[in-house]
Amino acid sequence: MDRTTRKEAIASLHQENILRAAEELFAEKGFAATTMDDIAKSAEYSKRTVYIQFPSKEEIHGRIVLKGFIQLKEHILRSLDGETDFFYKYRALCDSLITFYESSPYLFAGIVDFQTQPLDSRDLPEVKRDIFNVGEEINAILEVIILQGIAEGAVNPDTRIKEAILIYWSSLSSLIMVAHRKSSYISETMGATTNGLLEYGCNLLLRMIAKEVQDANETAAGH
Repeated sequence: MDRTTRKEAIASLHQENILRAAEELFAEKGFAATTMDDIAKSAEYSKRTVYIQFPSKEEIHGRIVLKGFIQLKEHILRSLDGETDFFYKYRALCDSLITFYESSPYLFAGIVDFQTQPLDSRDLPEVKRDIFNVGEEINAILEVIILQGIAEGAVNPDTRIKEAILIYWSSLSSLIMVAHRKSSYISETMGATTNGLLEYGCNLLLRMIAKEVQDANETAAGH
């Protein structure tokens, strides 16, 4: 290993340690209440070392959100691997979003809260551009699923795909967080479980684009 490669490896290790400590603090205390001093102390680095690796707390947060987007994309792709028709893929997609939240609720919330900015902004940080690009890659995966559904005759051919994806994502992601955070209320007032409510929500969203509503609902519920 030459000197440059070794320095890069050391910097990467420092960054991973700092990001791990920051993620734990953000999840526990919130972004606003966490300081760079807190991060340095938790990561067991000097504040100067933290600033050498990251120019600001916002950059650290952005890198954590980017990690969440990348992990979500990989999680979705793994869930779809081996699935064949549209309805199986739709069910797998819903399940993948739910299980990702359950394994990484802070990262999931960071993805949901990410604010998209115009890409032509001169002061747009590179990390936000990277987040946007990974988000578009995830949207492209969803678009392929819908196009397959149209080709199979399962999805309305006049579906406005980009709008449908945004509605699906915003609706289901919000429902996933609410269903888990208000599980007691759901049980007491509706007599339903968190998973039961989420399955119902997935089926309702499927109706938005399904060509045969009744058949699609039954098929999705049975998968």
